[in-house]
Amino acid sequence: MRKLCGALMLLLVTATVAHAQEFRAPEQVTDKKFWLVAGALTTTMLLDTKSTFEVGKRCPDCYEANPVVAPFVRQGATTTYAAGLAFDAGVMTVAYKMKGSENRWARRTWWAVPAALMVGHSIAYRHNNNLAR
Repeated sequence: MRKLCGALMLLLVTATVAHAQEFRAPEQVTDKKFWLVAGALTTTMLLDTKSTFEVGKRCPDCYEANPVVAPFVRQGATTTYAAGLAFDAGVMTVAYKMKGSENRWARRTWWAVPAALMVGHSIAYRHNNNLAR
């Protein structure tokens, strides 16, 4: 009985008031800016991944230092590209939901995570190119 009362109290404390949501058409979310960011993210990921494998061919002592990506790199280029595209698709799905959100903060910052990843991929691409020289 105590557990039931505790669960009921938790439900009542965390319950929120339901409200009607304004419908936002997908055209408003997937505008030119959205597709430009998605394309730039995919391009930087592809360049980073390609440069990773080029360094691997030229430098036998070099290895992927990112512990999350390293298992994919060991499995080969196809697996690595597929994992990168899947990850980027997930990031852009979250960005899509943020851009179409009722929350003003989310609508204004939807681009921040993809942009940060683009910077990271660009830094890794430049680093790889420097190693390949």
